[in-house]
Amino acid sequence: PMARMKRARTMAAAGRTLLAAALLLAAASMASAARSGPSGEYQTWTGASGSPQSDPRAFHIKYVEDFGYKCEFHQTTTRDGYVLGLFRIPHGASQNSATPGKVAVLQHGLLGSSFGWVVNLPHQSLAYMLANAGYDVWMPNTRGNVFSRNNTHLNPDEEAFWDFSWDDQLELDLPAVYDYVLGETGNSDLVYVGHSQGTTMMFGGLSDPKIAPLLQPRTSHYIALAPVAYVGNTEQQLLKDLADMGVAEQLYKFGVKEWLPDEWILHYIDPVICDVSPTFCQSLLIAFSGCSLRHKNATAVANYLELEPAGTSVKNVVHWSQQVRENSFTMFDYESPEANRQHYNQTDPPKYDLSQIQLPNSTIFFAGGFDTLADPTDVDHLILLMQEATKNDQSKFPYTYKVLDYDHLDFTLADDAYIYVYSKILEHIP
Repeated sequence: PMARMKRARTMAAAGRTLLAAALLLAAASMASAARSGPSGEYQTWTGASGSPQSDPRAFHIKYVEDFGYKCEFHQTTTRDGYVLGLFRIPHGASQNSATPGKVAVLQHGLLGSSFGWVVNLPHQSLAYMLANAGYDVWMPNTRGNVFSRNNTHLNPDEEAFWDFSWDDQLELDLPAVYDYVLGETGNSDLVYVGHSQGTTMMFGGLSDPKIAPLLQPRTSHYIALAPVAYVGNTEQQLLKDLADMGVAEQLYKFGVKEWLPDEWILHYIDPVICDVSPTFCQSLLIAFSGCSLRHKNATAVANYLELEPAGTSVKNVVHWSQQVRENSFTMFDYESPEANRQHYNQTDPPKYDLSQIQLPNSTIFFAGGFDTLADPTDVDHLILLMQEATKNDQSKFPYTYKVLDYDHLDFTLADDAYIYVYSKILEHIP
């Protein structure tokens, strides 16, 4: 009976995953049937090619510039040769320069990109609000996404290019971003805002005694939106199904190294689809991310899907699957004592010890009551670990806001986040 129950659960999980795939395919067919732009204040891509996929960098820059803001593209190279793309809004729309000493870095989450920070209207988006408040705003992209698909000695067609997980992003990408941004601005520190995996990178980096000295002294404020470390209680169905079925692991073993390439069919959804059929658009969001349209503008979501999911490695998704199954916060498990010993000089992957994390002077959490990925139970566990870490200096204990009806993507996409989240960020930072 137990075996039959297990098979039944596996078949149900497979059915849900296939349903998600069917919804995505339906989106592609609907997109080909309707190619008109949305009405209202949201602009769409009007470049010569008519497609954000043909020149995503130009699309990103033009999208920001059409709102009246200057936008620059920069690149920096990590120690292991990955060339990371960073977008910069150097000052507000009505300003000529940022206020000296005010620099902010906004780090996207898993499968995201810098575009997620600018997709809403200027009064609704954190990047524009920070720029208007005098900040020099930088939005980096982690290795492997659509804006960071370069390496000094590897090609994306090579398997070795995709041999990374968030271990490498926190160890190598974050310090490279800090070095570049602070070098370009002449600042000694910055405000770091992370969303989802962007918080995971910072939690891991500040917990690693080798990496923390590169980040903690140079971070004036750490803002964690939908903070993620432990994910054992996640209710995000697609992620649970992927972990239960070992989908990413099978792809990894069979040599598939890129997860959701930039040609992914979601990018071809016309924004009008979400205007005409919000229910369908919501079904897509629920299937893909466990999120709804409740606090989101349908046209903005469709614009967002032009470039997102922005891609990552299969190994990165394997790493997340391991964390879900084991309810752990550890480095990548190579799944054999010999392989782990080769990489770590020990038979098990090392743990990120959050009870020893070196927090900056000011840390603020924003958590959602309807967040199925950063589940409230896991966030509460994270807060308990922060209590342990700050028991000798309680002034560093994170201040936590809970937005009870927010889901995981609301912290970057909600059209009312400027009321419930961003205004509070601006109250806390100088």
